[in-house]
Amino acid sequence: MAKSKTQKGFALNKLLSRLKNDDKFTSATELRDELETRLVAMRHEAVSHPLSNPVLELAHDLSERLAAGHISVDLLTELVQLVSVEAFADRAERVGDYVGLAGIDENKAKLSVLFNNLAQKEVATDIANGMAIKTGELVSFSEFQKRIEREAFGIVITAHPTFGLTKEHYQALAQLAADENSAGQVLSEQEIDGLNQLVIENSHEPDQKIDLLAEHAQAMLAIESIQQAMREIYDVALNVAAELYPENWTELSPKILSIASWVGYDLDGRTDITWATTLHTRLKVQVVQLRYYITALSKIMIDRNTDQDELGTTLALIKSRVSLALHVAEKETSFFGQSATTEDALKEISRSIASDDGARLVQTAELIEALNRAISLTEDDGLKRCLIILRSEIANYGLASSHMHVRLNSVQLHNAIRKNIGMEGEPDDPGRRRGNFRALSSLLDEVRPIRINFGSLSAEHTTAKRMFMLIAQMIKYVDASRPIRFLIAECDTPFTILTALYYAKYFGVDEHLDISPLFETGTALERGSEVIAELLDNEHYLAYVKNRGRLCIQTGFSDAGRYLGQVSASLAIERLHMKLARLLADRKVTGVEVVIFDTHGESMGRGAHPVSFADRLKYVSSPMTRSLFAKNEIPLKQEVSFQGGDGYLYFGTPKLALTTVTRLLEHALGQPEVDEDDPFYTNTDYSLDFFLSLKGFHEATLENKDYASLLGSFSTNLLYQTGSRKSKRQHEKHHGIDRGHPSQIRAIPHNAILQQLGYLANTAGGFGTAISRDLDAFVKLHGESDRVRRFMDMVSYAKGLSSLNTPEAYASLFNPRYWLAKAYAVKHTERARDQLRLSNLVGVTGRYDGMSRMLQSFRQDAIHLHRGLDALTADGQEKVFPFDTRRRINLIILHIVRLCLIQEIFLLSMRIPSFATRDDLNLDDLVQDILAMEIPSALEELKATFPVHEGQTNFSAKDYGEPSDYSDNETRDYSEEHQKIFAPIEELYDLCRRVSVGISNSIGAHG
Repeated sequence: MAKSKTQKGFALNKLLSRLKNDDKFTSATELRDELETRLVAMRHEAVSHPLSNPVLELAHDLSERLAAGHISVDLLTELVQLVSVEAFADRAERVGDYVGLAGIDENKAKLSVLFNNLAQKEVATDIANGMAIKTGELVSFSEFQKRIEREAFGIVITAHPTFGLTKEHYQALAQLAADENSAGQVLSEQEIDGLNQLVIENSHEPDQKIDLLAEHAQAMLAIESIQQAMREIYDVALNVAAELYPENWTELSPKILSIASWVGYDLDGRTDITWATTLHTRLKVQVVQLRYYITALSKIMIDRNTDQDELGTTLALIKSRVSLALHVAEKETSFFGQSATTEDALKEISRSIASDDGARLVQTAELIEALNRAISLTEDDGLKRCLIILRSEIANYGLASSHMHVRLNSVQLHNAIRKNIGMEGEPDDPGRRRGNFRALSSLLDEVRPIRINFGSLSAEHTTAKRMFMLIAQMIKYVDASRPIRFLIAECDTPFTILTALYYAKYFGVDEHLDISPLFETGTALERGSEVIAELLDNEHYLAYVKNRGRLCIQTGFSDAGRYLGQVSASLAIERLHMKLARLLADRKVTGVEVVIFDTHGESMGRGAHPVSFADRLKYVSSPMTRSLFAKNEIPLKQEVSFQGGDGYLYFGTPKLALTTVTRLLEHALGQPEVDEDDPFYTNTDYSLDFFLSLKGFHEATLENKDYASLLGSFSTNLLYQTGSRKSKRQHEKHHGIDRGHPSQIRAIPHNAILQQLGYLANTAGGFGTAISRDLDAFVKLHGESDRVRRFMDMVSYAKGLSSLNTPEAYASLFNPRYWLAKAYAVKHTERARDQLRLSNLVGVTGRYDGMSRMLQSFRQDAIHLHRGLDALTADGQEKVFPFDTRRRINLIILHIVRLCLIQEIFLLSMRIPSFATRDDLNLDDLVQDILAMEIPSALEELKATFPVHEGQTNFSAKDYGEPSDYSDNETRDYSEEHQKIFAPIEELYDLCRRVSVGISNSIGAHG
């Protein structure tokens, strides 16, 4: 059961109590409460004053009070910190509620029930939908073994840029949510005080200049926590097995759930990760895992006192074998971790790698065989269990802490194959499509694997071929025990997958590689099943899939959510899932498991349902989809991603990690509750019209130049850098790319911009338009359809965190009339002169008109959405937002403060002295940069143009070879400008970005 609002954890209560009683925030608390009172009153008066905007009016008032000296920047800083701490505490409480936080014993009891059910025979009760009931009769041990040793679910750790807090703040968030420290112990008073001090006294901006190595380190901590949770799960599974199958339980090596990572291996749209970086990252996870195996063996030997017997000798030999392999891995990790290596050094390490002295370990078979012998040498059930858990880990993880996912873009594969087949243009060009396929098929007919070494790998400049070569070397010398997933982004043609298959065969890795197309654009999601159908018609692909025993696809909630809108993307993904199930059933493709990796993230904009973890999993992979695969007897493995700091949070303490993994297994191992009569699926005429209307709204929005104006008003300049991946896409080739198009902003920054503007358009938008087509039909459907209720819960949640008054207030900053009205109010003052000049400069940008038109479209849609939600309430289907009023008020207050700060920055820029054009930059250009909030680059130019001290008065003969009597009496010193203009702009901008973190915490994720 989730905690109620009155059941906050002890540590959270202590945090809020300290915040409430901290004298430092007395004035800030009073200002916050005043703003709330006025905001609520003004919103109530909106019926009588429909043209008013309370957000803008309060921001204007704060701005004028700041200018008059009635409030200070220090007070606003304290207010931002106060509200940010409250948002942080609220987020911690929501994390616990969201996953249904439970203690270790409670989670293990739930797992025990799951594994007991897994051992029971089923009887079909409804052939049509594949539903079944448990009989209480046990399945055979071999069947139970098959079920328990199958990977039913997968976690994929990714490093999308959502490191929106410092590592320490994420740890504090997890510990406050779980009421325990990272070791799983109840927080002590001293630890609580330390967390309170960290959260209250330190601003919440993320670690600056976070790089790939820092991301990888945090990913490794998350993986370590998941592995600890898995050990608990293995223990429960073995306890159940020992009770149900006492004669055979020691034969089990449970897998149940896989752990994978692409941190360091994702090259989609990136040019900053070298092959050596990828290899270094891969070797690091091997070193970590081998060290763990040695530690586990040592602990078993010490705890069980096995030194003097045959068992002790066997375990010592295993430990010695792993230690030899570790020494090799550490040496090679050190080499490839160097920032630069000479050709001679690469030759030397290559010779060392290629020479096999028996120390290298690339297969786990000998370790598992030795552990089997060790298990047979003891009658101690406790010791057996420890050894079996270790055996299970080796069988599951192989020689690394996680499975490996690499990712490229389809363009990188097309560029690699282009010369081989003489391809011009795109592979699906109508006039050349058949010829391209014939040429590629001919290559596949004749392909034979070739040999490569590190020299040929280093010399290769084509990204795709270099990746396949690297995979070949890693399989040969690092780990061949677990498959590697090869993900291909922006994949909408079978040609791309066949190209990958060709290179997999060419470099001899096809038996270890699972090629997985990523479908996330509208075209790819619509054509995805056709792509797979065409591939199954290809003898090479069909043989490959049957040989691998699995067919893998990836569906993306990121770009799909941007192009189609989040919910319509989810529905398109669901349709693809269902089409794939029907396709495989129709083709009678047997003996093949379907693996669907759904890359959704932690925010609504990336597909994470905000109500509960159970809703999140059912939203991403619907019960209807799962039942369709079950009905057609097609094994299905679902994988989901946990992205960056926001995702790793769910594994921040032992209790959180075990709870999260337990919820995943409850979903994966539980029977999907599906209503075959759900009208969303049976009344397809209405459902399809609704989907097409929603999809059309978002596609039109993305192509609307006014939407680009809205996003580009401040672009990503209000955000901190939250990861090593660039906000804008990197390209191997630049031809034909519209740099100003919203698609060139990555999905997470795109979502984050919407958060920072105050309207979650890609989640809440479009629904009013779709609902208004037939309001009565919608209300009826909502009442009868679980699927519709689930996605509407997400929509209403997003709407509750949105306020169109907020982006309209930001747009007003570019409205000349707004600044003219302000100037008229203060008349003959220096501030009025600044506002008059500003009115002309914002008019030059032309942004207001475009932003205003876009927001007008959103407003019309929102009116219809409100009517729809009101109709649900009138019908007794009330939508209750899962957050309180204070959370929403605090979110709006953060926007009010930042609007005030931005106004002051704009006005300060009007006081920058004129200067002669330098390096093609003039004053108006620089001010326009400031109006776009490109503050760091603008300040850099200003400080170079207006130095604090300039001029030289000592021209000595010693220095210059001859005397000089000249003295520059007009030394230029711009200290006053630095003090009164540049430094205040910098301070205000820093506070603007601190507001962005508070907003992210209020919503629950960055982007």
